[in-house]
Amino acid sequence: MRTLFFKIVLLATWTLAPCWANTYVKSMYALPITLDPIQMNDTASLAIGNLIYDGLLKFSPSLEIQEALAESWMTSNDGKTLTFKLRPNLKFHDGSSITADDVIYSLTRAISPESKMRKYYDCIEGADEVSGKINQDKIGIKALNANTVVVKLKKPFPAFISVLAGTTAKILPKKYKDDKNFFNAPIGSGLFRYKSKNVANKKIFLEAFESYYLGKSKIDQFVLLETTEELAIDKAKKNEVHDLVSWPLTASNLVFKYGKNVQSPLAATWIVGLNTKRPPFNSLKFRRDFKNSFNNEEFRKKFYPDAYPAFGYIPPGLPGYREKIDDKLEKKHNEKINPINQQIVIVIPQELSEAKEIKTYFEQSLKKQGWNVKVQLMAWDKLMDGYSKKKHQAFLVSMNMDYPDAEFLIRNFESNNPDNFSGLSNKTLDTLIYNSRVEANKSKRIEIYKNAIQILDESSVTVNLFHPKANYWVSNCVSGIKPSILSEVYVDYTQATIDENCINKGRKNE
Repeated sequence: MRTLFFKIVLLATWTLAPCWANTYVKSMYALPITLDPIQMNDTASLAIGNLIYDGLLKFSPSLEIQEALAESWMTSNDGKTLTFKLRPNLKFHDGSSITADDVIYSLTRAISPESKMRKYYDCIEGADEVSGKINQDKIGIKALNANTVVVKLKKPFPAFISVLAGTTAKILPKKYKDDKNFFNAPIGSGLFRYKSKNVANKKIFLEAFESYYLGKSKIDQFVLLETTEELAIDKAKKNEVHDLVSWPLTASNLVFKYGKNVQSPLAATWIVGLNTKRPPFNSLKFRRDFKNSFNNEEFRKKFYPDAYPAFGYIPPGLPGYREKIDDKLEKKHNEKINPINQQIVIVIPQELSEAKEIKTYFEQSLKKQGWNVKVQLMAWDKLMDGYSKKKHQAFLVSMNMDYPDAEFLIRNFESNNPDNFSGLSNKTLDTLIYNSRVEANKSKRIEIYKNAIQILDESSVTVNLFHPKANYWVSNCVSGIKPSILSEVYVDYTQATIDENCINKGRKNE
C-alpha cells in the first residue's frame, strides 16, 4: 500500500537558526524511515519525499493531474505509450541539469527487485524480465532526445498516470547511482533541499531551493520535528510550531483556539487489520466473528466524532464506497459470535494522544463479548516493521492512498503483493485486480471494483472503523497552505508564507 501510512506526528523543540530570515516548523510523529522513494511505505518518509523530490507529474489539491518536471505529456490511442517532454533548464539541488537519462534511471529503479513499490510499475514493458541486473535494452523506458522520454506499457493501465503523479515516482540524478551513501543526504529537485539531520534532537533541516522550477519558496528553512501528539499540541498552543497537519485531530480539540482549522475530506480508512497467517485469524469464521464484535460507530463517536462512518474498506468518492452496510453482510453481523480463549494481541501506535484510552476501550469492549484481547502500545517504526514482516495478529492503522483510484487500496490484497498485510490468497480476487488494471472502460472498471470489494468484505480481513475528515491545525501566522483529499503527504507548501511578526516572536523565544 502505498502506501499505507498512519497519521500521527511528533515534534521536538523550537530552535531557530539566527542566519535564517524565516523558519517553518512541521510537527511529525516520527522522522522518515527512509529517504529512498522506492522504499517509502510510511507517511513520514512520503511527507519529506514530496518536499525534497519532484516527479514528472503531480496532483493539484483537487486531484487534477498536472505537469511537474514534465512540461507536457501525451498518451497513445491504444493507451500503451506515454510520451513526456521535460521543462527546459531544470536543475537538481546540486546545480546539475535534469535530463531524460535521469528519468530513465529513476523509473527503472522503481521496477528493480529491491523496490517496495515495484507492484505499481510492473505494467511497464520488460518489467517481468527484471530479476537481477537490469538490461535497459529490454525495458520500455527510452529517450527520444535529452528532453523527451517514452514509456511503453505491456497493456493499458489507466491509473498509471496517477502513479507517476504520486509520491514514489520521483526523479533522482543518475550520476550518483553508485554512491551507497546518497540517501544519507539526498539530492532531488523539490521545493526544499536536504540540509542536515540532528539525531539527538530528532530534527531534519531543509532549505529553500533557489532554482525550483516554480520559483523559490517564501520559506527559507523547513524543519521537521519528532515528538508525541501531546507535546506537539502543547507546542502549537505556544506558537512554537507552524502545523500539526499529520495528527488526526477532531474539530473539537482545544488546540484550534490557538490556530486555524484547515478542513478537508480525506481519502483514507482507519482499520484494524487481521493477519490470516496468524491463528486464530487463519480461520474465516473467527475473523468474521472478531470483526462483528466491534461496534465501529461507538468507537468513531467516542474518539473521532467528526469522521465519516465506514461501512466498507473504500473511502467516500471512490468506486466501491458503501453508504450503508451491505444487506448480505448485515445478516452475517447478526450471526452468533463464538469467541475463543486464545489471547489475541492488537498493536496500536503509542504516539496517539488517546492511545491508552483506545487500549482500554478495545480490551474492555471485546472482553464483554468473551474475547481474550490484549492491546499493545508500540512505537510507530516498530509497528511498521512488524506490519511489513507480517508479525502482528491485528493492528490499528490508517490506510491512505498514493493515487485516487480504488485499485490502489484493493491491490493491497493481491496474493503475490509483498505488501499484502493480511496474507489473504484468493485467485478470484487476483483476477479481478488484474482486470481492473487493464480495463480501459470506466463503467466496467467500476463493476470490477464492486465485485472485488464484495470478496474483501466477505473475507473479513479488515475491521473498518471510520473515514477521517482532516482537521489540519495551522498557525495563525501561516497562510497559503493547500490541503489535499489524498492525505497530509500531499499538502501543498509552494505558496506558504509566515507573517513577519510571528518570525520576530519566534526569535524572542530562542
